[in-house]
Amino acid sequence: MNARALASPRTALCIALVGGALLPTAALAQAAASDALEEVIVTAQRKTERLQDVPIAITALTGADLEARGVRQAADIVQSVPNLTLSLPYGQEAQPTFSLRGVTTNDWSQNQSSPIAMYVDDVYKPVGAVQALQTYDLDRVEVLRGPQGTLYGKNATGGAINFYSRSPNLTQYDGYLTAGLGNYNSRMVDGAIGGPIVDEVLGWRLAVLYDQRDGWVRSVVPGVEPLNSVDAAGGRLSLLYKPTATLSALLKVAVTRSGGTPYGAHAINVDNDPTSPTYVGTAGDYGWYNSGAKYAIHKKLDNDSASLKIDWQISQYYTLTAVTGFDYGVWWERSDDGALSTTDAGAAIHIDDPNLYSSSINSFSQELRIASHDTGRFGWLAGAFYGRDNTHYVEQFHFFDSTVQGYFVTPDGQQLWGYDEYNNFDQIRTSKALFLNATFNVAPTVTLRAGLRYTHDDISIQNFYALEGGLTNQPTALGPDSYPTLWTQTIPYFVPISGITYQTSLDPQGGVNPELTHSDSNVSVKVGVDWKISDDVLGYLSFSQGYRGAAFNGQAFNGPAELTFANPEKLDAYELGVKSSLLGKRLELNGAVFYYDYRDQQFLDTYCAFPTPTGCAGTGFVTSNAPKSQIVGGELELHARPTPALDLRASLGLLNSKYEELYLHFASRNGNQLIMAPEASGALAVDWRVARFDIGDLHLAADGNYYGKQYFDALNTERIAQPAYSVFNARASLLASHDNRLSFAIWCKNLTDRHYLSYGLAQRNIQDGGLGFDYALVGEPRTYGLEVTLRY
Repeated sequence: MNARALASPRTALCIALVGGALLPTAALAQAAASDALEEVIVTAQRKTERLQDVPIAITALTGADLEARGVRQAADIVQSVPNLTLSLPYGQEAQPTFSLRGVTTNDWSQNQSSPIAMYVDDVYKPVGAVQALQTYDLDRVEVLRGPQGTLYGKNATGGAINFYSRSPNLTQYDGYLTAGLGNYNSRMVDGAIGGPIVDEVLGWRLAVLYDQRDGWVRSVVPGVEPLNSVDAAGGRLSLLYKPTATLSALLKVAVTRSGGTPYGAHAINVDNDPTSPTYVGTAGDYGWYNSGAKYAIHKKLDNDSASLKIDWQISQYYTLTAVTGFDYGVWWERSDDGALSTTDAGAAIHIDDPNLYSSSINSFSQELRIASHDTGRFGWLAGAFYGRDNTHYVEQFHFFDSTVQGYFVTPDGQQLWGYDEYNNFDQIRTSKALFLNATFNVAPTVTLRAGLRYTHDDISIQNFYALEGGLTNQPTALGPDSYPTLWTQTIPYFVPISGITYQTSLDPQGGVNPELTHSDSNVSVKVGVDWKISDDVLGYLSFSQGYRGAAFNGQAFNGPAELTFANPEKLDAYELGVKSSLLGKRLELNGAVFYYDYRDQQFLDTYCAFPTPTGCAGTGFVTSNAPKSQIVGGELELHARPTPALDLRASLGLLNSKYEELYLHFASRNGNQLIMAPEASGALAVDWRVARFDIGDLHLAADGNYYGKQYFDALNTERIAQPAYSVFNARASLLASHDNRLSFAIWCKNLTDRHYLSYGLAQRNIQDGGLGFDYALVGEPRTYGLEVTLRY
């Protein structure tokens, strides 16, 4: 499957929209002109500049950077960070799966957490049901590369991504309102307003977002609504109370609601050989942005959250910080994952549908930190973290409903159609941790650093049960649920119920499995030294350890033996880096090289659960470990301002990753490349202020990203691998002057309409599950539009 660009009249339209700004670069923060916006940007930039003095690999993006890129989802930040890639197993909105320096997971189960921790306003977001729609009215985003654990929050093997929303202004009112239109009938409104209730003591801010867009994956079946549509709304109310110069409390309450049609599954590498045991009866070649989906059922992705952050300077030398977070999320998605409509003879194809993915979560976290300041040569930070999340998980698959009969037979001799699976359970996880980070200045230019973290994790799996069965009749209609499914219980296994007693109800016939528990403890360390080579250059050397707790196999269906936990994963990281600010701060140049010793990486594997003489009757998935891996890499970031009118950024990421110990599918996979770990990636960006007018400044900006070849599984399955590709974007903006409150922008993303995969799952062949095709999601097509912003 080759990535390719297609020239078309739409390309010409995008070129015209942005005034010919076709530079292979990544759009940069637009300089703002109104007084209110300038204050926001200057504050964020000061925070960003201070990161140049922090001896860790971190990328910071201001709110203006994000606005310039048209960022709407967490996934959109990938283009700005070296060695950061992304897969999207559920499409554009839900559960972005990041890969940072080759550390990732391909497990799409909704009970799993990522090795790249996500935070919003210092609150950890554990699972996908609480990760969508976080990127409106943002102050900044910070991406920490490398193991995290001794500074704040939840431990993570790969790094952390932190989203910070804007807080109330205690001295003056400010706000904005942005309205936009685009192709695919896109409509967007984004705005915020706030200011002091009591000057310099109490303030408020209200931010809202409404985003709607038609789907861009179109089914060849008449009447089916286009897939991957957006119908989202969000609101956030913030209150800041600062009664004294040493005490502040920041409360944020947010609500998001997201609907629209589900992700548009794409069948690739379809087996159309009539002599093959996985023959499906059609080539399924519908076109890149088309699908054979037989129906489209709207999803539900809702999140309610609240956070409270208290900062109290308890003395001249110490500050206490408390962060409390609550989250409730609901995620329900039902889809046609087969994405094949009919055979060439006209019969309906139901091989991998209708499938249900559903979860709800209650999450609570509490963090306390105390930090020293102005204490001379020795400084320290100590903290404690507690997190608890309770996830209710339901999943249902329908395999081979229109092609396989007789695997399940009722006591009266009725042969059922298909191999259908269902499971239901509650997962309760708690994490407790203590951490300490200390610095000691051994000389005016040399600082020693050390950190320590102790973590204890508990997982409890309650009320687990699984059912399997088949349809009473062969489905011939294109829609779902044309005939009932008869279910028998497989977990826990009961005699004489399992395989004998069948019912249409999804209730457990013989009760639920006894509680399963798993506990782990870990001590991780970080040590390092940094050297202020000059006033403008900082070098650092560090060793750090990352840890990610055990994971329960949410894909258990076929029997009690599948009720397993993947081991915790651990990582030892060695890093050498330099950060510099040169030429009067007109040039920032940062670089790092690193070596990772990665143990027990967690990943999802596919296999044939039940081989038959003619093929496979059921696909299986299992959360597994790769015992030992190695990653060697480097990265370079450049930000240059050669003239007041020109802003340039560039980045380069290099990775050499391999499994050193991995035995999978009856063969050694030593030497295989890690999942989503391209050997090279890079970005280049330009923002050029072309002219200044009385009404504002005209900016032309463009950006481009390159990603090397990457694999979506540990087997390095070539037929679903994504070859190297590039994506280009462009934007033209007229930014308001001091006397004008209106700004205008026209933009285009994926300028050349590049075709690429955003996710792939090998399941065509018998050893992969035998479905006769591979599952894939394709990247977004060319999109374009215009925006108008009023600032006040």
